[in-house]
Amino acid sequence: MRNPFLRKPIGSLSCTSSSSDAGGEEGIARHMTLRDLVFLGLGGTIGSGIFVLSGQIARNQAGAATPICFLISGVCAVLSGCCYAELSANIPASGSAYTFVYASCGEYFAVLAAACLTLEYLVSGAAVARNWGDKVLDWLTVEMEAGDWAEALLAPFGRNGFNPLAGILSAATLWLLYSGVKESKKTTNIVTVAKVGVVCFMIVGGFALFDGQNLSPYVGPKGFSGVLQGATTSFFGFLGYDEVCCVAGEAIDPTKNVPKAVMMTIMGAAVLYFFASTALTGMQPFDQIDENSGFPGAFHYNGATVSAQIAAIGELSTLPLVVLVSLLAQPRVFYMMALDGLLPPVFKEVEGRTEDEPEGNLRKGIMICGVAMTVIATFVPFTILGDMISAGVLVSFSLTDSSLLFFRRRSSENGLGWLWSLKHLVTAINILSFVCGLSVTHFGSSWFGVIMSLGYFGGVCKMTHMIDVQCPEVESHDSSGSELFRTPYLPYLPCTAIFVNWYLVAQLEMGVLVLLLVYFGIVTIFYFTYSIKHSVGNNIGWRGESGEGEGRGGEMEMSDKRGLLNSSGGSDMSDDFGVGFDDDEIEGLSGVSVGGGEDKGVAVIKGGGKF
Repeated sequence: MRNPFLRKPIGSLSCTSSSSDAGGEEGIARHMTLRDLVFLGLGGTIGSGIFVLSGQIARNQAGAATPICFLISGVCAVLSGCCYAELSANIPASGSAYTFVYASCGEYFAVLAAACLTLEYLVSGAAVARNWGDKVLDWLTVEMEAGDWAEALLAPFGRNGFNPLAGILSAATLWLLYSGVKESKKTTNIVTVAKVGVVCFMIVGGFALFDGQNLSPYVGPKGFSGVLQGATTSFFGFLGYDEVCCVAGEAIDPTKNVPKAVMMTIMGAAVLYFFASTALTGMQPFDQIDENSGFPGAFHYNGATVSAQIAAIGELSTLPLVVLVSLLAQPRVFYMMALDGLLPPVFKEVEGRTEDEPEGNLRKGIMICGVAMTVIATFVPFTILGDMISAGVLVSFSLTDSSLLFFRRRSSENGLGWLWSLKHLVTAINILSFVCGLSVTHFGSSWFGVIMSLGYFGGVCKMTHMIDVQCPEVESHDSSGSELFRTPYLPYLPCTAIFVNWYLVAQLEMGVLVLLLVYFGIVTIFYFTYSIKHSVGNNIGWRGESGEGEGRGGEMEMSDKRGLLNSSGGSDMSDDFGVGFDDDEIEGLSGVSVGGGEDKGVAVIKGGGKF
C-alpha cells in the first residue's frame, strides 16, 4: 500500500538537493551570494505593484490613501515571509513551498504546492510577457504615434488573440537561461539595479512635482472599505519573494543568507511601493490618474514629457526581468520533484558542468518549461487566469504557513484526544478561515452573515489558542548549536497569515475558484496515475538497498539536525512535526537505531526497507 501522505525526512533533503559544495557531482552547486538572492527577490517582486497596481488602486479604490494600502499588504506579506524565512533556514534545499510541505504535510500536498508554484512561476511569467507585449503596442501607438500598421502587425487578431511580442520575449528569456547560469545571474543583477533605478527616478521626480492639494480628499471614492479593498489588490504586488526559497539549494550559506534575502526583499519592496504610491498620488488628483500607465500619465499631466518617456521606456525595459526570474525558478521546482520520482527523470538532468562552469544547468527542464511558457504567452489571452494565479499562490502560502506549525509544534500526549491533534487543528484553521472569508464576502451585509462570520472567526481563534496550549514547541538548533531564524509569536503569527491568505482567496469570483478546483483535480489525477507509482519514498525509500541514486545504501547513517526520528522506541515514532510515523508509514523498515539528544538525532537504517 502506497501512502499519499508520506512525509520526507529532513535528513534526506540534503541528499536530494543541491550539493553543499561547488565540486558536487550530482546536484547543482551552491553559487548564489546574499546579493544575488536579494537581486533575484527584488527582480521577481518589484514590477506590477508600481507600474500598474498603484494607478489602479488610486483611481478606483483608495485615492490618495493608496500608500496605506501598501503598508497593510506589506504587513500581511511579512507574516508569511517569516514562515518562509524560518523554513528555508532549517531546510536549505531548492523547491520552496514544495520542499517545505513534503517534509511536514505529506507527498500529495507537496504535489499540490508544486502545482501552485507552477501557476506562480510558469503561468504568471507568461502572463507578464503577454502584458509586456500589450504595453509595447500601447507605447508605439500612443507615445510614438505609430500608424495602424502597428496594430495590424503586432495584434492581427486583436488584443485577445495572437501576440507575437509576448512570444519573442519568452523565447529570448528561454535562450538566455539555456545559455548558462552565470549569464542569467549577471543579467538578473544588472536589470534589477536598472529597475530599482527607474523606480527611484519616478519617486524623486514625483516628489519634485508634488502638490499637497492633490491629497484632498485623502480617502478615495469608496471610503474606508476602498482602502481595505486596495490592500487586498496591492498584496499581489508582493508576490515573488518566495522565489528566493526556490533556489535555496544553490545559495551559499543558505541557513543565514536565504532568511535575510527573504526579509530584505519584502522590506525593500514595501519601502519602494510606499514612496512610489505617495509620489504618484501627490502629482495628480486620484480621479485623473491613468490606471494603466500611472507614472507616465502623471508626468504628462505636469508637462514633464521627457520624464514621462523615461518612465515608459524604463517600465518596458525592466518588466521582462519578471519573466526571466519566473522561468529561472520553475525548473528548480521540477528538478526537486524529479529527484523524488514525482516527475519524469528528464527534469533532473544537469548539463554543462565544466571546470570553468561548475554550476551546471537544467537545460532540458529549462527547454520544456520555456517552450510551454512561450506557447501560453503567444496564444492564450489572460482574463480569468490572472485571478487564478493569485489564488494558487495564496494557497501555497497557506500550505507553507501550516508547514511551519508542524515544524515547530507537536501533538501532546496528554492532549484532548485524537480529534484535537495538531494536524486536525491546523486543518480546521484552514477550512474555517476560508469559510469565514466567503461568509464576509458574500453574506457580510446581512445580520445572519455577520453572526456566521463572527462564529467562524471565533473558531479560528479558539483553534489557534488550543495549538498554543495543547501542542508543545520543539527546540530548533543547527548542527553547530547556534540558533537559527525563528518566527516570533508562534502559533499566532502563522495562523494569522493562514487566515489572511484564505480571506484574500475568498474575495475572488466563484468562477475562479471553480477553475482552480478543476486544475487541482487534473493534478490529482496525474499524481495517482504517475507520481505515486514512481515515488522514491513510496517505492524504494530514501534509504533503499542498491547503493545507487537518491542516497540508497545497505547501511547508511542519516544525520538530522531537527531530530526527525528522535524517539525512544515504539511502533508509533513521533517526529518533530507532531504527526507521528504510524505503522503504515514505516513499512518494511528492517532495522532502525536512534541516537542523539533533544536537539539532534541520528538514525541508522539497515536493509532495504520502505520508508
